[in-house]
Amino acid sequence: MSTKSLFSKKNIESQQLDTHRGLLEELNLPPGLIAFIRKNSRNLQIGLICVVLVILAFVFYNYYNEMREKKGASLLASGLQTEATDQRVYVLESVIRDYGRTDAARWAKLELAHLDYKEGRFAAAASKYEEVLEALSADTSLVPLTRLNLAQSYEQADQYDQAITQYNILKKSPGFNNQAYLALGRIYMTKEDPVQARKAYEELLNSLDDDTSLDPVLRSQVEAKLASLDAGKPVISSQPEENKE
Repeated sequence: MSTKSLFSKKNIESQQLDTHRGLLEELNLPPGLIAFIRKNSRNLQIGLICVVLVILAFVFYNYYNEMREKKGASLLASGLQTEATDQRVYVLESVIRDYGRTDAARWAKLELAHLDYKEGRFAAAASKYEEVLEALSADTSLVPLTRLNLAQSYEQADQYDQAITQYNILKKSPGFNNQAYLALGRIYMTKEDPVQARKAYEELLNSLDDDTSLDPVLRSQVEAKLASLDAGKPVISSQPEENKE
């Protein structure tokens, strides 16, 4: 009786088929899923390649943004250390132009606004503060400080209605409400509206009564302003403090 050769073509093909079947079975996948994978293997390979490309693109995009942040911060630091105003302005504008939408660009625009304010260009300062404020997320601690700078710029530019709008928002921010109330009283007195000025000072006094830990000097100042209003005397209005970073 003749024996079947182990190296016959038929036997080799059978062994290869059994090996192919065993690769997916070793993963303990359901038969239906195995059949699906075999039927759509090409599409699955293309999908896997696409996923890998998306991940790589995300990684490189984050790396690109990180490098932009670092380079922008370095250029900003060099600009802030420059003593000559013209050269400082040039560097800060370069940060905004070359590294827009970075934290460094926002700080550069804030610094330019501060320079405009110090030079008496209040309308230009207000415009820059508005741009920074619009770009900030609502929950960042920089918002109330920027809003204060914006309100002061409006006030110095005699744009009182815009200043009042900003101060009314600012009086709801802890740590800035006292300044906002004082500024509102000051502006209303400038506009010769003692009724609204009294309202602002009384609201401030009521807030001071709720917190006895506050500076008693401030309370005395507010009471003096109200007393001046009662006596029909002009209230001496202090100018807003210089903008701070």
